[in-house]
Formats: sequence, C-alpha cells, structure tokens
Amino acid sequence: MSNIMIIVVAITAIASFVVPSFELSSTLRVIRFPFMFAAASFGYFGITFCFTLLLIHLCKLESFGSPYFSPLAPLTWQDLKDSFFRAPLNKMNERPKSARPQNKYRQSVRKGRSRNGE
Repeated sequence: MSNIMIIVVAITAIASFVVPSFELSSTLRVIRFPFMFAAASFGYFGITFCFTLLLIHLCKLESFGSPYFSPLAPLTWQDLKDSFFRAPLNKMNERPKSARPQNKYRQSVRKGRSRNGE
C-alpha cells in the first residue's frame, strides 16, 4: 500500500462521520470498501469503473414507481425546466410527466394575489 492510499483511506474514514443520517452513513461505509479496493488495485481506472457501475445502478432504481434520476435518466425535455434552473412560474403550466399525475395541469394563480392567499 502506498503512502497516498493511506491518506485516502484516512480521509474517507474521517469523512464517513460527517453524514448525519445513520442509514446513509452505513450505506456510504459499505460502498467505500469496493471503491478503495478498486483504487488500490487499478488506480484511477478502478475508481472510474466503480463510479460508472454505481451510476448505472442508480439510473436503474425506481422509487414509488418513478425513476430515481427522473427527469435525467429517462431524459424528458419538458421536465427539465424544473430540474437545474427553475423556469418562470408562468411557463410552468403542466406538471412533470415523470410523476404521472392524474391532472396534468397545475393549479393556476390569479393575478393580483400571492400564492398563499394573502
């Protein structure tokens, strides 16, 4: 084991205590070991390969029947207007298709009143 690998293992061990959620921290601890093994065996190529496998797995996951990476994994151009940058409210008339809503149109806001009714 090289000196840099010892430093990387120490940093990942310390960083695992930063996550406040117990479920997420235990998941990250389990994922950490294959990443460290791949990094020790194959270097940067191993880390890239493990990250690619993890990303493929996350793209295939579903939560309550909708894709986990929606609208990015099954790319839906119409749903992207509310993912990275928020579009103006007057342009967002329809609900995201990836959520499979019963009513496809959002609730309209009357002019002259705020959204919370004041």
